Amino acid sequence: MDRFSSAALAAACACAGIGAARADGVPTLDAVVVTATRQVERASDALAAIEVIDREDIERAGHSSLVELLSARAGIQVTTNGGAGSTSKILIRGANAGHTLLLIDGMRAGSATRGDATPEVIPLEAIERIEILRGPASALYGSDAIGGVIQIFTRKGEEGIHPSLRAGFGSDDTRTLSAALSGGIDRLRYSLVAGHDRTGGIDAKPASRAGSDPDRDGFRNDYQSASLSLGFRERDEIGVALFRADAQNDYDAGRPYDSYLDKRTESVSAHMRNQLGAGWASTLRLGHSADRAFTRSSESASSRFDTAQRLLSWQHDVALGGGSLLAAYEYLEQEVDTSTAYAETKRTVNSALLGWGGQFGRHHLQLNARHDDNSQFGGRTTGTAAYGFEFLPQWRVHGSIGTAFKAPTFNDLYYPRTCTSSGCNAGNPDLEPETALNRELGIAWEAGRYSARATYFNNRIRNLIEWALLPGTRPRTRMAGNVSDARLEGVELGAAAEWRGYRLRASVDLLDARDADTGERLARRASRAAAVAVERDAGGWTLGAELVAQGARYDAVPNTSADRMGGYGLLNAYVHYAPARDWRIEARFNNLLDKDYELVRGYATPGANAFVAVRYAPR
Repeated sequence: MDRFSSAALAAACACAGIGAARADGVPTLDAVVVTATRQVERASDALAAIEVIDREDIERAGHSSLVELLSARAGIQVTTNGGAGSTSKILIRGANAGHTLLLIDGMRAGSATRGDATPEVIPLEAIERIEILRGPASALYGSDAIGGVIQIFTRKGEEGIHPSLRAGFGSDDTRTLSAALSGGIDRLRYSLVAGHDRTGGIDAKPASRAGSDPDRDGFRNDYQSASLSLGFRERDEIGVALFRADAQNDYDAGRPYDSYLDKRTESVSAHMRNQLGAGWASTLRLGHSADRAFTRSSESASSRFDTAQRLLSWQHDVALGGGSLLAAYEYLEQEVDTSTAYAETKRTVNSALLGWGGQFGRHHLQLNARHDDNSQFGGRTTGTAAYGFEFLPQWRVHGSIGTAFKAPTFNDLYYPRTCTSSGCNAGNPDLEPETALNRELGIAWEAGRYSARATYFNNRIRNLIEWALLPGTRPRTRMAGNVSDARLEGVELGAAAEWRGYRLRASVDLLDARDADTGERLARRASRAAAVAVERDAGGWTLGAELVAQGARYDAVPNTSADRMGGYGLLNAYVHYAPARDWRIEARFNNLLDKDYELVRGYATPGANAFVAVRYAPR
């Protein structure tokens, strides 16, 4: 075992007795979640690996981006093509970026052509809470949830009037300004958030050769979110939620031109909850989300890829058989509008799902099944079964088995045959969905503010879609195909607590992610990762530090020494000071040791940097 493995395991063992707690010392396992089963439950009752990051966690740590925040969480690895705002991917338990389903207030966010989302444009100032579900969840959410689900809840109102204002600046000419107003009276709740982020950035590809553009690649983002809800009768409610981020990041396209990418993420939804009877609640949701991308790579070259998704969902939660029954219907319509002519630009998915979960003494049980009828390739049925047993008052073991799938993207299916001097590319309308079978076994310990978890998982993914060279074609042609399988196996260890005035959190990930046919390690997956964080309040001060480390990775398959990216460890720190009741000064320092590292081969990452903000929030 190398020094990294020894250090990671030592960190896990040192914290194994001090549990998983939020930044305020309340155990994460006691949080209330909905993503794990689509029904409200305590996180400690969930039979899946679930983590909650709430508003207080976000503000206390002072992270500058959602991607940065997620990179320090168990089971998650990220890649970025440069500095702030550059194209970023989230990999959960070694699965592809397209195997992470991102939801914003229950709405799918992402591109149906590219196949994944744009987390780099979602600002932390607009987020109330994040729920991270690790492991396949197609039996609940349908396509894409092979690796897991990240659900973002935008900020909501509460009783009273609560204005806030935040302004900050930092390294690389970074500036931010945001304002929020939330409140409520009786059963009326409202929230408004607006902000602007801008940074001069870093040179994304400093080592690029011929035609390079040795400049800083900046980023700007304008965003708004709003919510309004009204309760009526005894337990009924209607509400709307809106989110919009309009961003632009510069990048290097291998020529002396200021190439840029405009990207916009939008989500709007309306819901109505009704208590239809004793133990029977109904939720009707209508929504629309959009992912828009416009690329200008040179004065004469540009492209546009837009996705619109429309959702109707009707869910019923019924107390039945000592537990809770879930029955729901969903209708999803996906439509693309691009500068490239596709043979098909629209598809629909009709879905029906059933679930039931209950607790009987020391026994916990959860069953879910879902059928998706996709207009492109027909039906797909997925299911999950999970069981937990409390063998001691503070100890529980749990196990589960589940299936998942990912539908081919519009690019995979219908990208028109396009040829350049280097060859041709073409979609494949005969593709099958990617499928997965996951098994996991875990143990959890919880004692008040102290808790710990260990989980083993084995996820086998078949019919992976890759763009490969067709043998014997003239000119050379690459086409999408179901050409490989993957084996994802690993162990997650997590612990945290409040101990003698300190708040502690630690996690260790051991991952073996390989091509099942060749044995090659999958690209950009570290086999070892760890994170340790410590925080303490002292009078009007909050002091915190975190260490995030990853082992070596390969940038491509097959693995070669030229594509090897070394391991790294990043030391970050933050300091908050409250000079008065309604004021707070927030400072964060990233990569304090100025570590030179890569997340994608050939792309730079920020060196040592700092950010300072002032927040005014009357209490």
